[in-house]
Amino acid sequence: MKKLILLVAIQALIILNVRGQSLHGHVHEEGEAGHTPLIGASVFWLGTTTGSAADVNGEFSIPEPKEFPAKLVVSFVGYQSDTIVVKNATKEVEIHLQKSVQLGEVTVSERKEGSAFKLLDPIISESINSKELQKAACCNLSESFETNASVDVVFTDAVSGAKKIQMLGLDGVYTQIQAENVPLIRGLSSNYGMGFVPGTWIESIQIIKGPGSVSNGYESMVGQINLEYFKPDQAEKLFVNVYGNVGGRLEANIQSGYVFNEKVGMNINAHASTVLRENDMNKDGFLDIPRSQQYNLLNRWKFTGKNIVAQIVLHGLYDNKIGGQLGFKPVNGIETTLPFGIEITNRLANIHTKTGYVVPTVDDMSVAIITNWRYHDQHSYFGLKTYDGIQKTANANLIFLKGWKSDKHTLKAGASFNYDNYDEAYNDSAFNREEIVPGVYAEYTFRVKEKFSAVAGFRTDYNSKYGWFYTPRLHLKYNPTDKTVLRLTGGRGYRTTNVFAESSTLLASSRQVNILENLNPEVSWNYGFSASHQFKVLGRPASVYVSFYRTDFENQVILDLDAGAQTVNVYNLKGRSYSNAFQADVTYEPIKRFEVKVAYKWNDVWANTNGQLQRRMLTKQHKFLTTLSYATNFNKWQFDLNATVNGPARIPSTASNPEKYRLDERSPWYPMLSLQITKRFKWFDLYVGAENLTNFRQKNPIIAADDPYGPFFDASLVWGGAMGINPYLGFRYKLK
Repeated sequence: MKKLILLVAIQALIILNVRGQSLHGHVHEEGEAGHTPLIGASVFWLGTTTGSAADVNGEFSIPEPKEFPAKLVVSFVGYQSDTIVVKNATKEVEIHLQKSVQLGEVTVSERKEGSAFKLLDPIISESINSKELQKAACCNLSESFETNASVDVVFTDAVSGAKKIQMLGLDGVYTQIQAENVPLIRGLSSNYGMGFVPGTWIESIQIIKGPGSVSNGYESMVGQINLEYFKPDQAEKLFVNVYGNVGGRLEANIQSGYVFNEKVGMNINAHASTVLRENDMNKDGFLDIPRSQQYNLLNRWKFTGKNIVAQIVLHGLYDNKIGGQLGFKPVNGIETTLPFGIEITNRLANIHTKTGYVVPTVDDMSVAIITNWRYHDQHSYFGLKTYDGIQKTANANLIFLKGWKSDKHTLKAGASFNYDNYDEAYNDSAFNREEIVPGVYAEYTFRVKEKFSAVAGFRTDYNSKYGWFYTPRLHLKYNPTDKTVLRLTGGRGYRTTNVFAESSTLLASSRQVNILENLNPEVSWNYGFSASHQFKVLGRPASVYVSFYRTDFENQVILDLDAGAQTVNVYNLKGRSYSNAFQADVTYEPIKRFEVKVAYKWNDVWANTNGQLQRRMLTKQHKFLTTLSYATNFNKWQFDLNATVNGPARIPSTASNPEKYRLDERSPWYPMLSLQITKRFKWFDLYVGAENLTNFRQKNPIIAADDPYGPFFDASLVWGGAMGINPYLGFRYKLK
């Protein structure tokens, strides 16, 4: 939770009196929509205190330097800074800045192809922009990583339709997921929250591997994902997206942004979706995906003053899913003589605010505060098992930022406060928990031009239930050339668990749940290395990226399905748990507007379960990804093909089941293929595509589907999908 506020806060730096002869110019954003003036962009002569700022038209005037040539530095938070050599008394200059997204001390720049690893960031980072998201059927956040090798998306079980992510071979609960540096998916939203964010709301996604900035908290154990929604000055006056597929899924998004004047802007996003059809492609008597309804509304107001910027965001959601056996109707209730059914209802209300203030009397100093309030009510049942939960959360983060010597040195410090109250019930057992966590942190950044940077941070937090947390983190970056970067990173992370809210495994089966002891916070160390290089092949741009990460757990809450096919034991780690993750990406543009990306990922994940060190269950060891994207002149037509080959995963033993309810010990290799074609007109786009063109489906994803109230029923051992070929059609309308 932090430097995003500086993205909207440091929008005016020093404004000095103009005297003598002056240089005049314009500062604009470089983009497809034209040249948008960057109001408040900072302009100063390198090595001096002589500076100015762009006005509402992007124009500036700055006194000429004592001598030429001189270097003019132009910057605007959220954009790549630029340094221009002015050789003589030019009367006017035109400056175009490229957009970027700031996440902590990391600045992630957008590239035209929509997804890229960055050369200048000290932390391993990747950005996915809205263009990349439109290359596939991106209906919500869980479907936003189809063209990305860093993040895997898998089903949590075979009855709820919920999806979760995996990064560096570990479940998404170890990745801190935020929206504009405000906590997004944690607690009760862990299982279903990936489906609560419509894809059309997202302007960009930043993926951080390894521990992030300490100013964002202590929960980024293996990585961080931050979403940026469209702001009032970025959103279309009217945007409409309508989508439907043969599986009976229909959805509509209506979004609008309006800037009333230079001080006030507003945008509103509305979403509605439903699944009407009952799908049972594998003929096991269960719905492949549940029938559902969702209503989702977000409203943002942005206020800009002379030295202050403030935002308030209001968000509300209702989501209902009904699944289980064909013929199940909630009005009939749950009885062993009736069809097996599930129902999951989520109601969520969220308010967050951001206020940033630039100290006018001190160079390069700003203060910001972020606050967040959330209420989440969840009610669910899976057959005879019930889970209900209420989460009340409040967060605050106070941030101080000071830079010296043209940002060679930067100090970020602050204080945070987090309050969580959980009121949970599983069957007839209640689990109530309250955590109050105040914390302080400091982070120092040292830069030597674009050659080297080091970010060292430390934070201390006191948890009212578990005591002190100490979180050190370090990131190093070295550029041996302007096209090559080497990075090292390491740090510690903590999190407290919400076992029932985070794991549908405990609900989507007849397994007996045994919590064997009081569960302690999870603690891990994560460290890694990466290298990136950009080059040309036959005169065309190419890039290569490799990384290796290791995560070691001091403690981990283990869900042990290896003790028996009818039980799941939950306990603190006894022994070792670690993850090794290697990834390599190669991107090449052999001809203009045709991009090819090939990636490979290897996950080596182990943990002590049932008294022995074993591979982590349901985690694929290998993954190959190939994406092909081609656009005709002026982007009138676009063709996108995504192909993956997924390697095997260990399946917990089902040897104690009757023979017809047993599974293999490992899943097979299997391919997935999707295709989308987009036709762009002046005011709207039409897109048509199909997912899972290979028509691959996991065989028997539900054990004992013919006896769901019996002791062998298990819908939690999912490693593939249940839906076959899924054609879809969509329409986008934009009024700028």
